[in-house]
Amino acid sequence: MASAQAGQAGAERERRLAFVYHPQSFGTMAIAEAARGVCRLIWVIDGDVPETASMARLLRRLGDVVDIAGLSLDDASAAIAAQRPDGILALADSLLGWTAAIALRLELPFISPAAAAALTDKHAQREALRAAGVAVPGFWPLPPLAEAEAWTALERRARFPAVLKPRRGEGSRDVVPVQSLDQVRAILEQHADLSLAGERGFILEEYLRDRVEEQPAAFAGYVSVESIVAAGRISHLAITGRFPLAEPFRETGFFIPSALERADRDAVLELASAAIAALGVSIGCLHTEIKLTPDGPRVIELNGRIGGGVPEMLLDATGIDLLEIALRLALSEAIAFDAVPACSKVGYLLYVQAPPAMRTVTSVNGLDTLRADAAVEEVILRRGPGQSVDWREGNHGHVFSVRGAVGDHAELKQIQDRVYAEAQILGD
Repeated sequence: MASAQAGQAGAERERRLAFVYHPQSFGTMAIAEAARGVCRLIWVIDGDVPETASMARLLRRLGDVVDIAGLSLDDASAAIAAQRPDGILALADSLLGWTAAIALRLELPFISPAAAAALTDKHAQREALRAAGVAVPGFWPLPPLAEAEAWTALERRARFPAVLKPRRGEGSRDVVPVQSLDQVRAILEQHADLSLAGERGFILEEYLRDRVEEQPAAFAGYVSVESIVAAGRISHLAITGRFPLAEPFRETGFFIPSALERADRDAVLELASAAIAALGVSIGCLHTEIKLTPDGPRVIELNGRIGGGVPEMLLDATGIDLLEIALRLALSEAIAFDAVPACSKVGYLLYVQAPPAMRTVTSVNGLDTLRADAAVEEVILRRGPGQSVDWREGNHGHVFSVRGAVGDHAELKQIQDRVYAEAQILGD
């Protein structure tokens, strides 16, 4: 790795970073720990959000706080500017556009508003990738239900099987497989509260087929590439493998490094670089999901943030602290990696999902046994007895998670088997 700090301001005074806070993004204490010795945090919060308001007291102990609740962009910019930030950072999809607008006003390094729009709107992203010559699945925006002629035209163009997903959203929330346009219309009629023709609507995408020559059955046929960009230079830190999906498209876990062969690794890294360049991203952390298909790798989605669970897995596998790197990038440090870092272990994170028909958890058994396993670092119960579960919540609806590190992919398969053998989710 090559690293150089931008200027010597840090030697004269403590650098200050405006961190745009989201209560369901990365852990507050993890961010505070990453900032230790790097910068003083200015927590930018929306006090009208109940979960954020309840954290305000802790955040004031960990830095300065700017509450932008109810403020216009100009007023919020002025309030943040008064804290004299040297950089600004957001690690949640829903905050990228707002943060890009603030950064532009304050002349702080961040992705452009245009890049933020493409990173958070699946239709805009597909358009930008296709315009740049990056291979993407077929995609079709959906017209309002009342526009009969538009639906007739769509019927001539759309291909099935397909995937219906919100244009804006993450974590596979409300993502479902569809077999016909009639099925699509039926689902949209259930979402009448959304503006189906606008930014909050849905997009129909071609279903990407699996390759015939798949990886071992324990692993899924898609990966993600974890990347950073500094001063326009792209570096890839890892390729994250996946466990098979739970119905309909809920993720069940991840691991670093992936189990891909060399040729596939090279192909997905090349595609990730092309996708990042296509969206004009010149700074920050990226998480690019890529499917291996019979026609070659295809971009599923490019996210302008760190992937969930990636910092912990990357730290376990390589010793690299990605959250600290994210803070340093936002402060204009020129950080680059000449090659994907070598892994001494396989870091993993398992999400254990409830059956799709389950609505309420009555008990979760076997977690203490898992916690005693030498290959397990942490077990977190997310949905306990009496709490509701809903497959529509996607990845965020998992009942519990298991994190740790093992020596190789054979041991990874063994710990996966032990998790499902030892633990049991019961419910109605």
